[in-house]
Amino acid sequence: MKLPKAPKVFKALRFLLRCLWTHERYARWQVIAATGCTGFSIGLAVVTPVLLKLLIDDFSNLSTSSITAYLLCIAYGCAWFFSQALRRSEQYLVTAINERVKRTITVNYVSQVLNRPAAALSDHQSGASASEVSRAQDSVMRALIGIFWHIAPLCIEICLACIVVFSMFGAVYALVLLGFLSAYLYSTTLTTSYYTGLQRKKNLASDQASTFLIDTLTHADTAKAFSSEAGELVQLDRAYQAREQASVQLARKMEIFGVLQLLIVGIGLTTLTSLACRDIFAQRLTVGDFALLNGYLLQFTLPLSSFGYAIREARLGLFNLEELLDKLTTRWDFKSTSPALFERAPSIQFKRASFSHAPGKYVLREASFSVPAGAFCAIVGPTGAGKSTLMKLLLRLYSLESGEILIDGRPIESFSEGRLRQSVSYATQDAHLLDRSLRDNICFACPQASDAELARAISTAALTPVIAAAKAGLETQIGERGNKLSGGERQRVTLARALLRQSHLLLLDEPTAALDGQTEATIFKHLHERYRQTTRLVIAHRLSAIQHADLILVLKDGVIAEQGTHDSLLAQNGIYASLWHKQVGSPMREQHQVISLC
Repeated sequence: MKLPKAPKVFKALRFLLRCLWTHERYARWQVIAATGCTGFSIGLAVVTPVLLKLLIDDFSNLSTSSITAYLLCIAYGCAWFFSQALRRSEQYLVTAINERVKRTITVNYVSQVLNRPAAALSDHQSGASASEVSRAQDSVMRALIGIFWHIAPLCIEICLACIVVFSMFGAVYALVLLGFLSAYLYSTTLTTSYYTGLQRKKNLASDQASTFLIDTLTHADTAKAFSSEAGELVQLDRAYQAREQASVQLARKMEIFGVLQLLIVGIGLTTLTSLACRDIFAQRLTVGDFALLNGYLLQFTLPLSSFGYAIREARLGLFNLEELLDKLTTRWDFKSTSPALFERAPSIQFKRASFSHAPGKYVLREASFSVPAGAFCAIVGPTGAGKSTLMKLLLRLYSLESGEILIDGRPIESFSEGRLRQSVSYATQDAHLLDRSLRDNICFACPQASDAELARAISTAALTPVIAAAKAGLETQIGERGNKLSGGERQRVTLARALLRQSHLLLLDEPTAALDGQTEATIFKHLHERYRQTTRLVIAHRLSAIQHADLILVLKDGVIAEQGTHDSLLAQNGIYASLWHKQVGSPMREQHQVISLC
């Protein structure tokens, strides 16, 4: 497996540097302080063995004053203490920096997911994304700490030590030291290319296992309902078995190469120690010189034993970042708090609008209709007719293939997506609720809403009895995806959330499908009475609920087959009249049933 291309490596490094050197002054001071601690600790680490040499030579020369020996002892102890203290301070600062960068990357990743087009979100896998976020955080720790606070400081420390060795003992010792260090680094470079392929295999297996795990836990009730727990566990075990095999294979290869690298370190230690012993017997070196050499060797033995590991970890961290770099940004924009686009109810017009998910497979074909400002437009039709797609086109979650959509006479493309969605209240077909309190879920779209506005939305959505029955009222926790609520209760929470925004354009996708007829009639009565200054588009299956709509659109196979008022559509004796007859039970030729909204 080839190494990742250098430009990608540099791109990942630049990304890390941008994460380190942010616009926050406090964060920059953290980086400066950590770098300063590292620099001073390196200097003291190089000086400490020199002080030990001087101290031993001083002991060998008994004619030297004892004061000098005591001063050297104090200097040696202080140098060692401050070197270690600075290391601890550096570790504290690096931990703070690492956690901050993790936070930045996580928020940026989630921001990127939230800003994806709706078509891309349909292919989104929560389990894989959770695994990617976790891997990105781990990669930051590996690359950030490995490169900037392990590899770079150790290289500087080794270079300084080699300079000291060269100046005090000559070129032979310095060349031997550099020789085995170079061999060590070269072996690390060779093995890293092999690890990259194994790491990619492990990442893929980990993503698949995480996706299956979250999917299984999310739909545990479905598995129990169909008595398929055993089958789910078998598949989950297979997914994690593949992850286990990939992880063990990677770990085994890493440890084998790690032992070989330790062998290189051992050969270097033996060679340098043997040279020093020879020169001591030849009286070319003192005991203090031997202690200096041995001090440096022992000082570098432990870091060098993990140096290859640090390089591998840093490289694997960079590799993982390279995989995720397209999904990460160093800057992001949160939703604008600018005023809504519509200061009054807007008019809606579709002109031969067409949309398809795939070429030739139209979900909506040449739809044309007009909804006056403040009107109540109902959309009916069989499942898969394109009703929800029409709503998503109005939210610019999808883009038209042909035709145009006008809002107050302006093309919908002239509105920014963020501003448009801020100006629309939307209740989805499925109740997408958060594992938070009732209040948090209802106020999700309008956190700054007053208690009076919240009470009005709750009343309109017929949610008051639900909240009154809850032990903690609005602070009641509703569980993951609202599983502590019934289907009808979840739907009413979703409706209240949409109504709380108080937009002048209200889009409701089957807001009462899971409700009983009486509750549904109450909600539509409130919508009719309290939102006359709002343009309302409502998808419904029960025709009795929308018979008073100003305009009813009948969709079939992506085409608007009929449109008009309730009375005019009954008079046409077409699709709508047939649906009405099936639901209400009145012959089409007889007086139709009317449910009063008064």
